[in-house]
Amino acid sequence: MDVHTLIDGIELRHIGGVGGVDDLGAIRVCDLTEDSRTAMPGSLFVARRGAKDQGARYIKEAIDAGAVVVVTDDPDAQLPCPCHAAILYAPDAGLVGAQLAERFYGHPSEQLAIAGITGTNGKTTIAHLIQQIIKHATIDGKRAKCGLIGTVVVDDGRERGRAAMTTPPAIELSRTLATMVEHGCQACAMEVSSHALDQGRTHAISIDAAGFTNLTGDHLDYHKTLESYTQAKAQLFSKLKPGARAIINLDDPTGQVMIDACAQGVDVLGCSMQDSNAQWYGQVAQRSLDGMLIRVQCPHGVFESSVPFFGGYNASNVVMALGLSDVVLDRIGLEPSARLDVFERAMPGLGLPRGRLQRVDTPEDDVRVFVDFAHSDDSIRSCLGGVREVLPAGALLWCVFGCGGERDRTKRPRMGQAACDGADRVVLTSDNPRSEQPSQIVDDVLAGLDESQRSKVEVQVDRAMAIRFAIDHAAAGDVVVIAGKGHEPEQIMTDRWGRLVVHDFDDVQHAKDALADRQTRDGEDS
Repeated sequence: MDVHTLIDGIELRHIGGVGGVDDLGAIRVCDLTEDSRTAMPGSLFVARRGAKDQGARYIKEAIDAGAVVVVTDDPDAQLPCPCHAAILYAPDAGLVGAQLAERFYGHPSEQLAIAGITGTNGKTTIAHLIQQIIKHATIDGKRAKCGLIGTVVVDDGRERGRAAMTTPPAIELSRTLATMVEHGCQACAMEVSSHALDQGRTHAISIDAAGFTNLTGDHLDYHKTLESYTQAKAQLFSKLKPGARAIINLDDPTGQVMIDACAQGVDVLGCSMQDSNAQWYGQVAQRSLDGMLIRVQCPHGVFESSVPFFGGYNASNVVMALGLSDVVLDRIGLEPSARLDVFERAMPGLGLPRGRLQRVDTPEDDVRVFVDFAHSDDSIRSCLGGVREVLPAGALLWCVFGCGGERDRTKRPRMGQAACDGADRVVLTSDNPRSEQPSQIVDDVLAGLDESQRSKVEVQVDRAMAIRFAIDHAAAGDVVVIAGKGHEPEQIMTDRWGRLVVHDFDDVQHAKDALADRQTRDGEDS
C-alpha cells in the first residue's frame, strides 16, 4: 500500500528523512511493526512512547533493517544521517499506529461482530463462554465461527496458540482480526485489559458489544490510583461507536461509571444477579460441586438451563456472556427466537477456561482439588465464597496461594485477609516472586493478619511443597483450592546468582502428583 493511501485523513506531519509530503505516494509499505527487531525492507515502524522505554531510541535500528517510513511521537527524535526513510510525527503515535493497522489490514474489525470485555475479574471466562455459545448458532446453513483473543489463548479460526498478553498491541490485534476474517470467522470475543485501554491499543477497533464485569483494587503498580484504573476501563465505553451496545454489571457500584462513560448513541443494558428489573437477570436455582441450574430472564423471554460448574460469580459470568452473545448473534443475522434456542442448547456443555476453577481430582480421590487464577483479594474472596456455597457438610476448605513479585504490593495484606476469611486452612507460599525475595512477599501478606488469622496459616515458601502439604494434610472430603497461577505453566524467580529465570511449573500437574502419592500412601496404610 502506498503511503498516501495509508495515511489519508490521519493527522501526521513530515519532520525529516527522505522526500516531503508530496513525495510520499511513491513510497510503498509492505508491513507495519512496533518492534524494530522485526522491521524489514518496506516496513512502517511505529516509534511510540512506552511505559518504560521510548520507541524513538530505535529509529536507526529500524531504518537499518529496511523501514521506509517511521511514525514517531518525538518531534526532536535523533535521526540517522543519511536518513533513508520518511519520518512522520504524531502527538499520539500509538493511536495513529492503531488507525494505520486497521486501514492496512482492510478494516477487519468492521467485518466481524466483536464483543469486548473489561473489568478486574471474569474477562477470560466470559470471552471463552461467548466463543462456545456462538459456535452453537447456524448461519446460512453453516456453523457460526468465533475467534478468541485473551489471557490464555488466541484462536484465529484455524489455530489456537498460547497468548503472550491479555490484549495484544494494536498492530498485532488488527493483524489477528484480519486472519480471523480470512479463516471464515463471523465474530470475535476479546478481553480488553486496562493496560491496553490506557495505551490505546483498541481505540481504532470497531466493537459491537462491550461488557463490564466489576472493578476492584488491582494493577495499581501501573495505574497508581484506583481512579486512574477506573478511567482506563471507562475508555472502552467512551470509544464505542453509535449503535453499539454496552452490557453493564449493575451489581458492581462502578457499573454506573461505565454507564455514564458510554458514548452518545450507545444502547446500555443492565446485567444482574440481584436486580430483577435488569434486562439480563439471572438466578441460581440449584447448585452443587457438579454444577448449577440458572434461570435467566432476558429481553426475549425466560429460560432455565444447567451449567457444569459452580460459583455465584460464574453464574454472573454466564449471564454476562449470554447478553454479549445476544448482540453478536444479532449482528450476524440470527433472529431472537433462534438465539434463545442457541442459549438453551449451549449452556449444558459450557466449560471454563484452563485454570479457572479447574477440577484436578478424579472419582478415586478422597479430597476435591481445584486450580484457579484468583490473584487479587476480590477474586480470592469470590472463588472461596463460590466453593463454600457447595462445600460438603463437615468438610474443611483449604486455600494455597501466594502473591506475585514486582506487582501491586498494596493488595498483598488484603489477599491474606481474603484467604483467611474464606478458608478454614491457608497455606501461604510463593507465586511468581520474580526479582523479589519470596520471604519478603510472605511477610507483606502476614503483616495484614491478626493473631486469630495467623493461627490458621501454614507458611511453605516452596510452591510445590505447599501444594503437597495441603493435599497431604486435608482430611477425606475436604476441598483444596490452589489459587494464583491458574493456567500459567511456569514460575518466574531468581537463581542463586540473582538472575531472573523461568522454571516449568504447572499447579495442575503438581496437584495430580500429590493426589497420586496420597492414593498410594492410603493404599499402603490399608
